[in-house]
Amino acid sequence: MDRIALFLALAAASAAAHAQDTQPFTVSGEILPGACRVSFPDVDLGSHAATLFTGSYGTAYVDFSGTVSDCDPLVRRVAMSFDGSADPDNGQLFQGVQGVGLELVRVVSSLNVPIPPGGRTQYATAEGTYPYRARLLQSAAVVAAGRIQRPITVSLTYN
Repeated sequence: MDRIALFLALAAASAAAHAQDTQPFTVSGEILPGACRVSFPDVDLGSHAATLFTGSYGTAYVDFSGTVSDCDPLVRRVAMSFDGSADPDNGQLFQGVQGVGLELVRVVSSLNVPIPPGGRTQYATAEGTYPYRARLLQSAAVVAAGRIQRPITVSLTYN
């Protein structure tokens, strides 16, 4: 009988010791503003003879606009990042064909502010129509003929 009582006492003490173990943990999260819709048109820079590209030739700019709309009310301003392959001869241009890159600029009043691959531009507002320009610009002495069709990815960040 004493053995049974001793066993029960030891089992109860053992259970009580495990019940006293504690482990704190942290719960975290973040409430983010919603998203916006962004829209950019495809941009056709036209056809140009390779023989024009002697020295530092650049074609005329082609104007286009990006539109940000349908923003969550918590979104107050946006920044846009532009990603794409860099021209191997001039990292400030997007890749075109050998010797010719694509120059992308943001229009600020009457100024052209270049946006290199991976470049980012901040706006004071969220929704709006934002003007840009693009052109072909010689990046090396040797120019090859060829068709240019390069994707540029626009990413938005908010506030």
